[in-house]
Amino acid sequence: MGHALVKEYCSLEVEGERLLKLAYERFNYSARTFHKYLKVARTFADMEGASRIRKKDVAAALMARDLDKEGAKMMVL
Repeated sequence: MGHALVKEYCSLEVEGERLLKLAYERFNYSARTFHKYLKVARTFADMEGASRIRKKDVAAALMARDLDKEGAKMMVL
């Protein structure tokens, strides 16, 4: 999804935008990483039929991407 599509389809509710900006500033994410989280959040919103990305979608995206990064370190029994 390119920049134009992100702008068109990834609109955030106020609380979701606030959470994503907080994570962006706190962890010094790049613009590229910001857009990755935004796209994952859009997926979570789509799964529930939401037209806009909500705070809970952003939170789920942040957790999912962090788990994905740690996945290589996790051992499944």
